[in-house]
Amino acid sequence: MNYIFIAIFVAIYLVGIVSTIYQIYKITIIDAKARDIKHPKLMGLLATSGKSSEGLILYLLHRRKYPIKNITSNEQIEIESRKKKALVGIVFMVIGAIGFVYFIVKV
Repeated sequence: MNYIFIAIFVAIYLVGIVSTIYQIYKITIIDAKARDIKHPKLMGLLATSGKSSEGLILYLLHRRKYPIKNITSNEQIEIESRKKKALVGIVFMVIGAIGFVYFIVKV
């Protein structure tokens, strides 16, 4: 029975990971377009790559050279919405991790 709960919490954790990575990807694309950085989708992939967020750090270092040129209020609203969705993904990751550890220790 505990193995079912472990599988459920692992699934919750994975949903959180996928959701957070997707939101970071979309935020990066919007930001790169607003700064007129070439190949914004590639920058989004770069930001979501790496085990220790080194892709995101590289993107943040790269974007310092490019000031924001054109961003609409709709894009700003979308960025804020995606930040909140990424936070929900992080909450899912925390809940999944806590549940996983609880049931592993309980077994």
